[in-house]
Amino acid sequence: MDGLQFRCETVTMPKIPIRREEITDEWMSKQLVKLGSCSISNLDFEILTGHNAALSQLFRIHISYSTRTSDHPEVVIVKIPPADAAVRLREASLGPYVRELGSYQVLEPYQGISIPKLYSSDEDRSEQTACFLFEDIGPIPGGENYVTVDFAVAKSSVEFMAEFHARFWKDDSLPQKAWMRGANWAHLFDQDPLVASDGWKVIREDDRVGKAGGAVMAGEYLGPRLFDLMNAMGSRPNTLTHNDLHLGNLLLRGRGINLIPVIIDWQLTAYAGATNDLAKFMMTTVPFEMLAEYELALVKHYVQRLQAMEVVDYSFDECLRDYRRAQVMVFGNYAIGSAERSSDRRLTCPTGESIGDSTRRVVEALSLVDPYELSAVLP
Repeated sequence: MDGLQFRCETVTMPKIPIRREEITDEWMSKQLVKLGSCSISNLDFEILTGHNAALSQLFRIHISYSTRTSDHPEVVIVKIPPADAAVRLREASLGPYVRELGSYQVLEPYQGISIPKLYSSDEDRSEQTACFLFEDIGPIPGGENYVTVDFAVAKSSVEFMAEFHARFWKDDSLPQKAWMRGANWAHLFDQDPLVASDGWKVIREDDRVGKAGGAVMAGEYLGPRLFDLMNAMGSRPNTLTHNDLHLGNLLLRGRGINLIPVIIDWQLTAYAGATNDLAKFMMTTVPFEMLAEYELALVKHYVQRLQAMEVVDYSFDECLRDYRRAQVMVFGNYAIGSAERSSDRRLTCPTGESIGDSTRRVVEALSLVDPYELSAVLP
C-alpha cells in the first residue's frame, strides 16, 4: 500500500532508499562491495542528532557479518533523503543533495582525515536526490550533542579551513560545475536583506541577550545597507566554501591529545569568499572566552596557513577587513531568522520565546568588536 501510494505521487519509484526499511542487508552489502565481498546477518539502527524528516534522515548502523574482510566497517553512518515525496522533491529543487555529492567528489583527498570517508554514494538523477554511506567518526564523549572546542581544536579547524580554501583558491573550474552556487547566493542564501532590520529589532528587545560594542553598530547597520556590503564583499578572491561551519557540523577524530577536527554536511557549498567560513566558524563555534583572547591570533594563523599553501596575494589586513565584513553578513543571516510578523503585524521571535543559542553566540562575538574598527570597514 505504501509503495502504491508513492507511485501515485511521483510516477516512478525512487532509485535510492527513502525509508529505513529499504536499508536492507542486501543493499548494505552492495554499498560495501568496493571493500570486498561480505555477507551481512543483521543491521542495528540508531537515529542520530541531525535526523530531520524534512531534510534528511541520519542513522548510525551497527553491522553484524557472517563473512567479511578486515576492511569492512562494524559501524557506518547512512544519510538518505526524506520519505515524504512532496517534501523530498521540494528540498531536491534547492540542490542540497547533488551539491553534497559533488562536494565529496572534489574533496576526496581529505576523506578519512578532515572529512568522513565516503564508502559509497548513489543518486537518483530524475529526482536530483542522493544517499550516502559514511564512516562513523564515533559518538561524542559524554553523550553530548556537540564536541568541546578547546584552543587546539579551534587552531586545527582553522588550519584545515585554510588548507581546503587554498586548494581551490581562484579555481575557475568550480563555477563551471552545475551544482556549484555562486558568491551572491552565499552571502545571505537568497534571503531578503531588508528583513534583517526586523530581526535586529527582535534581538534588541530580548533582555536575555547581552548587546554591546560592535553588536549594536552591526545591528543598526542591518537592512538596505547590506546590499552595499554584498557589493564590497564581491571583491574578495573566491574559493570552495562550506558556508555552514557551526558547532553541529564539527566532529573529532581520535581520542585524548591530537584530536583532528572533521567537518560534515557539505550541502551549502559555494564558490565564494573564504571569510564566510572563517566568520561563521569563529562566531558560532569558538567559545566566547577563547574568542575574546585569541580572535586575532586565530585569524593571523589562518592567513599564515594560506601563505604556507602558496596563497601569497592575500594579506592579514585584507583578510581581517573581509572577516569583519563577513561577521556582519553572518549576523544578518541570523537576524533574518530571528523575526516573523504575527497576524496583527507584530514582530515576534519564531520560537515564541528567546532567540537561539547560535544567534546568541553571534551577538556575543560581535560585542567584542570595537565599533570604530567595524565602522572603518563597512561601506
